[in-house]
Amino acid sequence: MDGGRRILQQVTRPQGPRPAELSTFFSQFPYQISDVFEDIARRTSPPKRVRSRPRRHVAGIWVDRIGERLTRPRAIDAAGQIGSVVVLGGAIVLGVVLGGHGAAFGDGVLRVADHTASALGLRITSVEIAGNEVLDDQTILDTAGMVAGTSLIGIDANRARARLEALPWIASARVQKFFPSTLAVDVVERVPYAVWQHDGQFHIIDRTGVLLRPASVDQLPELPVIVGKGAADNAAALFAELAKHPEIAGAVIASVRVANRRWTLHLDRGIEVRLPEDGIGDALARLAELAGTQQLLRRDIDLVDMRIDGRIFVRPRTGEKAEKVARAGVAS
Repeated sequence: MDGGRRILQQVTRPQGPRPAELSTFFSQFPYQISDVFEDIARRTSPPKRVRSRPRRHVAGIWVDRIGERLTRPRAIDAAGQIGSVVVLGGAIVLGVVLGGHGAAFGDGVLRVADHTASALGLRITSVEIAGNEVLDDQTILDTAGMVAGTSLIGIDANRARARLEALPWIASARVQKFFPSTLAVDVVERVPYAVWQHDGQFHIIDRTGVLLRPASVDQLPELPVIVGKGAADNAAALFAELAKHPEIAGAVIASVRVANRRWTLHLDRGIEVRLPEDGIGDALARLAELAGTQQLLRRDIDLVDMRIDGRIFVRPRTGEKAEKVARAGVAS
C-alpha cells in the first residue's frame, strides 16, 4: 500500500501466458500429463521379448534346461567324476577280456556269492545222485565241484554238467538245483562194448569207439576183442552184421582190422576168415550157409579167404599151399 492506503499494482506484466493462453494451456493439461506418464512407463518398463523362432515342444525346453544345468561348474564336476568311473570300469572290463582273465574274474565273483549264500544258511544239505554204476558218488561230486560248505549259488550247473560229460564213462549228465539246499545229479554211463588192442595196449571201449579205461582181456573175458588201427571206429558195423549169424558170432574170439580197410576173423577152432573190404554182410551170409550145409568150419582147415567176390579159398591145416575147393557148394 502507499501512504494513502491504496493498494499498489504492479506496473510490469508478470512473465507467463496470458489469460487467453492459460485457458488453452489448462485445456490441454490432461493430455500433457498422460504423455509424460507414458514416456516414463516406456523408459522404465522392461523390453518386450520378441519371439524369433517358433514355439518349441516342451521336451526341447527341458533339454535346453538340462544342458544349461550340466554346463554349470558343479554339474561339470559331477559329470567328470561319473565319466571317470565309467571309463575306469570299462578299462578294467576290457583288460579282463583282452587279458584272458574273464573266467578267473567270473570265478571270483561266484566264490564271493557262494560264501555270502553259505553265511546266510543256503548250504547244500542234500545231494541226489542217480545212474552211476561204474563211477562212485565221490568222483561225481568232486567232478561237479561239490565240496563241503558249498551253496547252490556256488554251483554252476552248466559247468558241472560239462565237467561230468568230459569223463570217459559219462555219456550224458544233468545237474539240477532245488533251492534252498538240494542238488540233483543224473548221469548216463557208457556201456562197455569191446576190448580194443592197439599198439600193445588194451582198452575198454563203448559202441562208438570211446576209450573208457585201460584193461586186459582177462578182466572182461565176455567182451569181444578187436585189434588194429581203426578197429574201434568200425567195430559196431561189423558186430551188427555178425549178430545176424549167431553161429559165427559165437565162434569169434578176435576181430582184426587190416590196414583199416577190411576185417579178419579169428574163430575158436583156430580158423582165420578173411572178409572182403565191401559186402561184409553178403560174405558172412555165404559163410553161414556153407557152415550149415557143408560143415565148412568143422573141417581140418585153418584159413577161409573170401576177399575175392564170388570165390572162397580154403587152406588145409597141414600148412600146404592154399587150394581152391572145387566141391559143389564151396566153390562158386
